[in-house]
Amino acid sequence: MFQDLIFTCDVSNLKNNLPRLLCLYNSKLVIGKQILNQNKNELTYELRERSIDLSSFTTTISWIFQEKAILGFKVSYYCYVQNAQKSLNYLGAADKMKQLKKLLDGQALYTDFNKDYLFTSCLVQKEDLEISKYLQVETGEIKLIKKVKIKINQQLKLQQEIKIVLALNYQRHKNILEIDEIYKEQEEVIFIMKYCRGGTLYNYLMKRNYQLEQTEIKLIMKKLLKGVKHMHKLGIIHRDLKLDNVVFEQENNIKSIKIIDFGFAVELGYQNLVRCGTPGYMAPEILNQEDYNELVDIYSLGSIFHSLLSGQKLYSEYQDKDHLILLNKLNKFRVSTKIINTEQRQLLLLMIGHKKHRPSASFCLNHQFFKKKCEISHPIENQVKQLCFPNLKNPFRKQSLIG
Repeated sequence: MFQDLIFTCDVSNLKNNLPRLLCLYNSKLVIGKQILNQNKNELTYELRERSIDLSSFTTTISWIFQEKAILGFKVSYYCYVQNAQKSLNYLGAADKMKQLKKLLDGQALYTDFNKDYLFTSCLVQKEDLEISKYLQVETGEIKLIKKVKIKINQQLKLQQEIKIVLALNYQRHKNILEIDEIYKEQEEVIFIMKYCRGGTLYNYLMKRNYQLEQTEIKLIMKKLLKGVKHMHKLGIIHRDLKLDNVVFEQENNIKSIKIIDFGFAVELGYQNLVRCGTPGYMAPEILNQEDYNELVDIYSLGSIFHSLLSGQKLYSEYQDKDHLILLNKLNKFRVSTKIINTEQRQLLLLMIGHKKHRPSASFCLNHQFFKKKCEISHPIENQVKQLCFPNLKNPFRKQSLIG
């Protein structure tokens, strides 16, 4: 346990003002009590007095502020010895408490959300979900807030999402949007994220009239594949990759691309046969309730790839939702005639092919599409305009008789 020590500081118990030593480990908070060493007549610390699991769904932390300075914190946790929920308050030096909070942001569950954030506007409102913009009181920044109601039948799914978010925050990747803070209130869990001003990949595609340059497509796909490769390395399957779950942190900057929304994500080995995801992006094996693995995410990226290359959905000819699901289950896609480049088509067909032959993210990144300089620019219309044709005489036009 002592190998993963992250931070230490002195604190005092608010109730009796007794000194304590706080030790922060990976997902664990240990608070030791000072005792008098009779032999040396000096104070030492008993480190194992209280150990609190920060990754537990029953552990929450609220911060004690005076204006903008952090004076201490209140930790609420389940004590298995006493078989009860307990709360303790500690005070510490403002600079140390600020350091501690920075280390715990996105690594522990906070509470008292309404003290820390002010409502600005609602973007999405559903029965169990709300996405809104809030002002962070401490910094004055606008944040994107995702609120999910805690329901008894959905609690395990929500705990799974939190566990995955904590794992991704601990081992971060530049193409995955990190969660700044997580709050757990009585009836909901709240995820705090940066407000991504560049909008979604779908918005970007629409703004560009569904026509992207070849260099843009390569960059976008490379970054998405790198993000997915990182997730898969950590044993995480996203299961809902789509144009709306990819955002740009900055306006008009495709390098700031991020994967978001881990509401359907699952740890590899714990996936069940329940259908989840978005029709048109889902791997057929999920819809057919067959065994599947992390390569379902590659299929979803293949569907995104098709949209970027052609400006069309992979199943563009569906009549209604049921028809779309049927086509998706049978994998009866129709590749757009706009996609004529060999490397593009080859990689695309591999990604949306049968699960037995579908490549990993690493394989895709090593494909010729990303290495070979493609001679065909995109969109195709631009390529045709740039072709040079010889000036030929028209045999059907009368030649001038002027000498």
